[in-house]
Amino acid sequence: MPPPASVLEVGPGPGLATVNLAERGYQVVAVELGQNLARVARRRLAAYPSVQVVRADFHDWEPEVGSFDVVFSASAFHWIEPEVGYPKAHRALRPRGLLALVWNHGTPGRHGAARRFWEETDALYRRYAPAIARLEPRPRRRGPYPRREIAASGLFGPVERLTWRRSRRYDADAYLALIATYSDHLTLPAEQRNALFAALRTLIDERFAGQVRREHETVLYLARRAVD
Repeated sequence: MPPPASVLEVGPGPGLATVNLAERGYQVVAVELGQNLARVARRRLAAYPSVQVVRADFHDWEPEVGSFDVVFSASAFHWIEPEVGYPKAHRALRPRGLLALVWNHGTPGRHGAARRFWEETDALYRRYAPAIARLEPRPRRRGPYPRREIAASGLFGPVERLTWRRSRRYDADAYLALIATYSDHLTLPAEQRNALFAALRTLIDERFAGQVRREHETVLYLARRAVD
């Protein structure tokens, strides 16, 4: 789907992935539930006239039928009820249009400091943010494994799953900036989030000499709209 294909983005959050689409020349309508997140996204994307940020609940918002080449969502489609999300994506897409759902999440690491950091953060999550303990940094609702959901909808063709793995080092500032973009962290009460972030900063600075390594996995699911 080369630019300037039209993209319906579900749950852009602060617009981090949307910028990448805009820079490549795609025409984007991004539907965001959160009022504050929509405001941040509009500010971040102000330089791109090809992007429209709509503040709405995707469950209630109705796209023009057959008006998009791609329905895209980055680490957000698990918030959409499948009985609503897949039929609505199907209606929004042109014939043979593309459903593209991507998730990024951390992995524990097999050994060494990466594994130790993962294990030591578990205790902090249980203490300061028990609502998301043992799920960090995975989505709070359904996990990012929609192959069966897509197939069960009967609205799309075969599902392709692509995976990328990578490792990156972070200082405390960079790591906290990363997790501050996660939806489950954003929805924490401010007092809990501040306490958790302070504890994580202390852990990184005092027990890991100011720098940690995290391993990440990106998973992309692709499926074409079935022909009516």
